Amino acid sequence: MTVTIEQHLLGLNADVLKALLSRLGLNLKGLTRKDHFAQALEHQLTRALPDFLGKLSEAERRWLAEAAHQDRFIGAVEFEAKFGCKSPWARTGDSWSYQRETSLLEAVVHRDLMTRESFLVRALVGPLKAALSQPATIGLRTVERLPLEAHLGEGTDRKPLQVFESERIAPSELARVLRLVQAGKLKVTDSTQRPTDGSTRLIGEALVAPEFDLEEPPERRGQWSSEAKAGPVRAHAWGVLVQQCGWAKPKSGALALTPAGQEVLQGFSPEPYREGVARFLTNGDFDELHRVNHIRGQTGRHKRWISNPGLRKIAVREVMATFPVGLWVKYAEALRLVQASGEDWNVMNGEGFLYICDAQYGLIYDHAGVNSQFLRALLMESLATLGVVDIAYVYPHHEWPDLRDNWGRDSHAFCGRYDGLRYVRLTALGAFCLRATDSYLPHTEDAPKLFRVLPNLEIVLTRGPLDPASRAMLELLAAPRDEVCSELKACKHFSHRVDLQGQLQGERKGQLLDQEALQAGGLYCAPMNRSRRAQGSRGWGLPKACWTWRKPSASSRVAWRFAPSTTAVPTG
Repeated sequence: MTVTIEQHLLGLNADVLKALLSRLGLNLKGLTRKDHFAQALEHQLTRALPDFLGKLSEAERRWLAEAAHQDRFIGAVEFEAKFGCKSPWARTGDSWSYQRETSLLEAVVHRDLMTRESFLVRALVGPLKAALSQPATIGLRTVERLPLEAHLGEGTDRKPLQVFESERIAPSELARVLRLVQAGKLKVTDSTQRPTDGSTRLIGEALVAPEFDLEEPPERRGQWSSEAKAGPVRAHAWGVLVQQCGWAKPKSGALALTPAGQEVLQGFSPEPYREGVARFLTNGDFDELHRVNHIRGQTGRHKRWISNPGLRKIAVREVMATFPVGLWVKYAEALRLVQASGEDWNVMNGEGFLYICDAQYGLIYDHAGVNSQFLRALLMESLATLGVVDIAYVYPHHEWPDLRDNWGRDSHAFCGRYDGLRYVRLTALGAFCLRATDSYLPHTEDAPKLFRVLPNLEIVLTRGPLDPASRAMLELLAAPRDEVCSELKACKHFSHRVDLQGQLQGERKGQLLDQEALQAGGLYCAPMNRSRRAQGSRGWGLPKACWTWRKPSASSRVAWRFAPSTTAVPTG
């Protein structure tokens, strides 16, 4: 419905119209009726618009120019993020008083009482665009270097700043997690589909790099302060991310590999990885805000007031794609850019019913603070785990960067375990996954051999105990005899192949390998279908498919396959 200038002005209170005329310096003599006030204002807006604009303050003129060029209402949070000053619509301490000053912007901004939406009067958008140029916004501000020296630290209490560089770690950790999934080791809860505590601990033991250091040092705790545990981050996140990225799905209380997960398990490739991250960024099944345990009211009947997290992540993705690769950005600056984007990424639909401690006294009215808690969790738990961003952080205790004025904060040492996030940096892998770049060259490093295979097909570890993921894969192929030795068993029910690298990770399915490499190598645990062609070749075949290989070539390269039987007979 299009509202005319006359309809808009007649919809305002007569006292508001008189106040607007007084601020414009117009003579009220002879004007006694509401329609007279409206006609005088309409004449000013249509025939003396420059005079009207000259009466505006600098903030009001800047807001009106941006709203006219964007053709929409600019919220207070977005305006402050774009221009670094208070919005003319921002409420002050006495803004609920009836004596508050009337803004001249009320003459051109209409508020629909049914939908509670505000917008410029359509007939004035064109003239305002012609009269006002679009104001310049604040650009992205990066950080030259991080305060990593111990004497600098972060904050007033000089907390040590920790840095997590994720780009090289994420693919390796993903491979380990997928091996745990393949072995059926990761259990999930029936209600939330999140990993159980036991599965989280198992993933934590399999991480390539240590878990985030979020616990408060004992020497920093006060005499009467209670110990507040932040808990795991990446160890929990991987159990959720493999589902959101489409690499695993729940099946009978445990995670099972999907075809996409089996493809990723063959070896890291940028394109399938980007497809998985793209699925994560549109997935709304899991909400990162749920990991902020002290914000309550997110489940039950009140969850209808919570927006779709998939739509929120899309808005954040558009902003993150504009970040420069390899340059540190303060978290506050990253938050400002998301707020300034104008995208709808609010966590709460309407007033909502989120609270801290008590639903009666601790109700949260600070929507921007809740949005910030969601963004912290998204960056630190999901995107950093996936290798999209690097982060720098301190432990969260006694920070409370958001919702600081909310009732109930004294009962907790921190709002969320992500309160200590200080800096973020977009990685080259992250830019590729966000489609800011068209190509990505992965870092390739030769990993050390984990074990060697003896002529009697015994497997001996060469680097001490294996991580849980590698141990789970080895148990699919061999029966452990002691801490460092295992024995290949033909009765094991598997179908896997030996690879050239001596790793529990490899390259492509069907690779042919040297006999000598087998003696110094290891096992690659990737599912394979049995080969009827191999059974028909001259070599060794199995009535029940125990293990088979093709006829050796001139270079003695053999493809090994293992399957469930105990005897082998010559064929051909």
